[in-house]
Amino acid sequence: MHALDALTYVLDQQPDLGAEGRVLFLRGQPAPFLERFKGRLTCEQPWKPRAVALEAAGHSVSRDSTGPFQTILLLPERQRETILGDLARAHDLLAEGGTLIVALHNDWGAKRTEQQLAEVAGEVQTVSKHHSRVFWTVKKQAWDTTKLTSWKEAAAMQRVLEGRFWSAPGLFHWDEIDTGSRLLTEQLPSSLSGAGADLGAGWGFLSDHLLRACPNLRSLDCFEADGAAMECLRRNLGNVPTPIRPRIVWSDVTSGLGNSKYDFIVMNPPFHDGRDADPLLGIKFITTAASSLRSGGELWLVANKHLPYENMMRDCFEHSRTILEKEGFKVLHGARPQAHVQKHSAARPRRR
Repeated sequence: MHALDALTYVLDQQPDLGAEGRVLFLRGQPAPFLERFKGRLTCEQPWKPRAVALEAAGHSVSRDSTGPFQTILLLPERQRETILGDLARAHDLLAEGGTLIVALHNDWGAKRTEQQLAEVAGEVQTVSKHHSRVFWTVKKQAWDTTKLTSWKEAAAMQRVLEGRFWSAPGLFHWDEIDTGSRLLTEQLPSSLSGAGADLGAGWGFLSDHLLRACPNLRSLDCFEADGAAMECLRRNLGNVPTPIRPRIVWSDVTSGLGNSKYDFIVMNPPFHDGRDADPLLGIKFITTAASSLRSGGELWLVANKHLPYENMMRDCFEHSRTILEKEGFKVLHGARPQAHVQKHSAARPRRR
């Protein structure tokens, strides 16, 4: 929140910024200052919980905005290639004479990013506040298109792991197979059958394994909150030779999975909400999974060894056990959701 607080401060101090024309908020989050742009604001936010929060606050959220915009606000994420890719995209969407305003936490490379923007765009103004930097520039001269192109290419979706998968910088373990997910696939039985789901599917490693290794799979739903992962997920699963057409859902798993019921669920649950640590997030994933399983269903999950999930597994399932502890991870299994979980799920309305 520090960068958002700093951006709020600067916009309050300099009301001329963004005073006219269309405004785009890249990786936007709800904030009181957005009311000043009412009727001319578009927000982009690939992280589903934040997108839902923006819509709940009455703001228009786009998946693929069309320029030009007179003002672009950018609240980057931490990953370096993603930050530079966002700067390059902002340039493409910015009107001539328009202003790009960036807010970034100091620990996320704010000073270096400001310098890199100045190298391609020329003069940059800056304010330091709330352990962050807010810097802005006007598109009044030709930017260094060679560098901008290299930034876009580095941030783009690309083949990884010897060309086997598509992924993109900024995704979880974007260019390697996560150790925990690998350990989970080594324990998953090929006898898993019926309707399955992968919660927090990422770029698709677990789902790919299920489609290839489980011949009695009838359907597979893949839930993922990061919109940036969706096209990678589609491409990767589309390359699997299977008659099953997986359903890919941009969804905040903690808000429920709709009315669907599954024979089994697999997951490597996150313990960060966006970039903020939240150990309770995995517990919410477990309760959502348990309430979305049929009475005889089962949950397979992997987690960092230190995360306290065992008590919740015992509370949610008639049978729960630790299958494996290895390399700093543990694989947990739960079978037959408890009656109180099933009753709660039947009474609780869910949304996607």
